[in-house]
Amino acid sequence: MTRRGAGERVVLDDVARRAGVSTSTASRALAEDRRISAATRRAVREAAADLRYVPNATARSLRARRTRTFGLLLADLSDPVHGLVAAGFEDEAARNGYRVAFAAGQGDDGRERRSLRLFAEQAADGVAIASTLLDPTAARRLVPGGRVVIVQPDSPRLPRDRRTTIRGVVRTDDVAGMEAIAAHLVACGYRDVAYVGDGVRTSDVVRRRALERALAAGSAPMPVRWVRAPDEAWRAPGPVVDAILAAVPDVLVCFDDKLALSLLDGLRTRGVRVPDDVGVVGFDGIPYAEISNPRLTTVVTPAAEMGRRAAAILIAAVQTGTMPEAETLPVALVVRESTRVRGDGKGKVALGG
Repeated sequence: MTRRGAGERVVLDDVARRAGVSTSTASRALAEDRRISAATRRAVREAAADLRYVPNATARSLRARRTRTFGLLLADLSDPVHGLVAAGFEDEAARNGYRVAFAAGQGDDGRERRSLRLFAEQAADGVAIASTLLDPTAARRLVPGGRVVIVQPDSPRLPRDRRTTIRGVVRTDDVAGMEAIAAHLVACGYRDVAYVGDGVRTSDVVRRRALERALAAGSAPMPVRWVRAPDEAWRAPGPVVDAILAAVPDVLVCFDDKLALSLLDGLRTRGVRVPDDVGVVGFDGIPYAEISNPRLTTVVTPAAEMGRRAAAILIAAVQTGTMPEAETLPVALVVRESTRVRGDGKGKVALGG
């Protein structure tokens, strides 16, 4: 038998020679093919153990035309929601024997496209993209087979409302979340409401419009002022705080918790008390919302579950060859200290059905 040099990888041919069988027989024996006799299977297993043979997963996956690898493209790896999505996605993938390659778009369309091409070059079995602005149709063109799941889609080409029927979408019920916020504001006696968001992301637009509709449907309709906050304004909230202080509302409803927590801090430094002078509401339910001062009233979304569902959809698509229907996951309003019942509650109005 040809001796292999130190450090050289033992291959299936070596196992076959040691067991005295053909390479194809050795392969079937290691796969526990019952067409191979028990004695031969045992001899091949012993030869593999003696040689410390480790199967070549890459070669096996290429033969099977599957790599058991998924790609996950996130808008921003530093975002707490995206981190939870990634954790849930990886957990479900690993539980089913899949590895995950991660990439972050960081708001750069070119970088997002390059990441998808890289996943394609690595022959990923499927890809999930979360909260990116990339056009879903373009994303599916970049991935062979078009096996792409869209998590919390933010592209203007894919609105996130209850009528969305595009397959392979996982989102939260943001409309129901905003309706719950509206009911809470009415119950607390808030009358002057401002929404803070960028007006660009689809999720931002959906949330603002849902709040406007819900507050307009009450027995005493309330308008919603819009305070524009550019994307990433939470990192430097000064200009947004200035805009709020020009005409302080009763309550601020923020696009997400990062922005809400940033405004809590910015308002405090300017001497504005929350919730005594103005209430603040967030959206997403990130862990930091539970320990802010005051603790943040927010809509909690199942971020980790979104990741798990995205992975499960991809696994089902691999197995069936068909992308499952869209899924909308429920949300829940959690009332904390950043909102309060105002005065004696006079002037409360009921929301429409």
